[in-house]
Order: sequence, then C-alpha cells, then structure tokens
Amino acid sequence: MSQYNFEISDRVLRSAFYFNNMSLDGLEDKMIIFGIRGALPGSPIQSILDYTAHTQFEASHIMQRVVVDYYYPRCVIGLWLPTQKKVAVFPGSTVPNLKVIQRNNKQSHQFNCMQLGLYTYRKGQHPLSGFQPHRALRLVSSIVLRRANYTINNGQPVINYDSSATISVGNPGDNIHCARNNPSRTLVRFLKKQDYSVLFCMQDYYSSYGCQVIVGQAPQYIPSGQINGNWNAWDIFIKNVYELYAPEQTEFKYLLLDSLDIQQLDQATTSDPTLFKIRYGSSGENVENLQRQLKTVQNSLTGQTYYKGTINGDFGPSTAKALIDFEKDCYGGRAYSCANSETMRRLRAPFSTTH
Repeated sequence: MSQYNFEISDRVLRSAFYFNNMSLDGLEDKMIIFGIRGALPGSPIQSILDYTAHTQFEASHIMQRVVVDYYYPRCVIGLWLPTQKKVAVFPGSTVPNLKVIQRNNKQSHQFNCMQLGLYTYRKGQHPLSGFQPHRALRLVSSIVLRRANYTINNGQPVINYDSSATISVGNPGDNIHCARNNPSRTLVRFLKKQDYSVLFCMQDYYSSYGCQVIVGQAPQYIPSGQINGNWNAWDIFIKNVYELYAPEQTEFKYLLLDSLDIQQLDQATTSDPTLFKIRYGSSGENVENLQRQLKTVQNSLTGQTYYKGTINGDFGPSTAKALIDFEKDCYGGRAYSCANSETMRRLRAPFSTTH
C-alpha cells in the first residue's frame, strides 16, 4: 500500500473522537457525518476512477491523501453508522471554489474555510430561496472559520488559509449540499456515447463559497436527456440520510479532519501522546483544564483574562474565542484554534492523554 494510503473505518473514527477529546455519548445509535480534507478514494494498487464502490456501506474503505485544490473536488464527505460499524465515503470538497468566487466577483470577506472540529447540522433546504433549492443539511452550530488571504500573482488568483489568515467564530451558513455538477457541460460533450462519469465530475468545478459539497446534482435539476447515474454521488448520499438509514434523525454531528490526521490515527496506538488535541467540539477534563487556565492567565496587552465563561468542559464558541486570543498573543498574531500538549504547557495546564 502507498505511503499516502490509509483506511477509514469505525475503528479509525472512534480513534478520532478519542484523540480529539470528543464524546460519543448519545451518538452511538445515530448516523454521524465526517469530512476528510485532502483525500480521495483509493485502492491498494492504484488510484481508481470509478468511486461508486466507496459510496456503499462497508467495514472500511481505502483512501489516499491528495493536495487540497480550490478548483476541483479533492476531499471526501462520509457517513458513519456506529451501531453497524460501517462507513461510506463520497467525493466532494470542504473548501471554497476559486472559479465560483471569481465568476460572482466575491470579495475575501464573502468566502471562508471551515476549520477542523465537530459541528452540528440539521435537515433542511439549501438555499432557503434562490438558485436550485434542494434538500440538504443546514449548519445550526457556530464554527471556527478563516477568511482567506486572497491575492493576485502574475494575473492568477492565490488563496491562502494558513495561520495568519483572519480567524473567527460564528455561523456563516456553510451547509452540506450538492456540488451542482452539470453533465451537459462542454467538458463532457466530446464523449458522445459514453456516460458522464465520476472522473469528469472530479475535473469539473464545484459550487461553494465555503459550504461542504458532494459531487453531483439534485436530480430535479439534471438537464433533460441526461442520465442520473453513478456519477451522482450526492443523490446516493442524500437518499441515505433522508430515506434509507436515518429517516427519523433530524440532527447530525459533523466531524471535519484533514487526511494527515486520519492517516496518523489509522496507524496510532492509544499510548501516542502527540496525537491528543483539544478543538471545537471537544469535551471533558482536558477542556476544563484549558478553560480554567484561560480564565486565570492574563492577556499581555489588555491585562484581562482570556476566558469569561463558565468552566463546563465543553469546547464551544466562548472557549474557541478565548483560545484564539491566547494563541495570537503567544504566536505573533497567528492562531490555530486547536490546543495540543505545547499549548497546555504554555498555559501551565494539566493535559491528560488517558481518558
């Protein structure tokens, strides 16, 4: 297996919750959604072009790490059934699309990138009104997000969401919806008698200013004469959510991590302390320790403590804002919104790697 390949499975996702200090209490009998930034379905031998096998629920699926792209889908969004110990994955994107932003003359404050964490979605329509409304999943929690560093270099747009980019906490309406791929675009007309395929979806831009999207289109908007086939990962995904596996469930947790995180977790043991992190959606003793110290340590510029909330062990908006302020103070204006052993050491906070 390639050094860039890894497995996604019930075991790996449980490790993700464990190492990120997140609780599965009350979620074991629910469908959980997850996103992996910078990943695509893979195979033991080579990258495959037909991803339809990965959209089926199995004990595990082989994935491959890839470079994140702001034009073409280079992420996956998956469904996890903890009671069945099965997962299904769907190609898509967890970052905004530069072509869509340029086409609509968007400014940097109008598109953003969701940061890694555990968030909450609810069944609903996207958009509430306007272009191609369809059943989707609507963001109902705050998230940590970055506004892009957006520049033009030699006439080409360059987008950057590194630790220097503006970071904040709020709900920008980054829903989970279809990528709005169109099988009648010029890109695929030369295929003549061949079916529109997943391969061409992966070479087609997607519609997102920051939403989490899955390759495909709502069936009611597929052009007349075009086939709704295996290329339409979105249709399979949303039927699983609404009709087949979670018809009575209205609210869903969404865990977003990057492919390096998941690959490391695939190979990890519970004794590896370097993988433990505290981020949005974490809970428990380590979060209490973080809150307690952020409530004690003073900002060097204002003389005020960072955290004003209660010590409740839940990493939500107030804790995220306090941690971001602390990081900016410590790291020359840069912020990560994620505490690890180094962060806790700087805060002189206890940090347990067993829980």
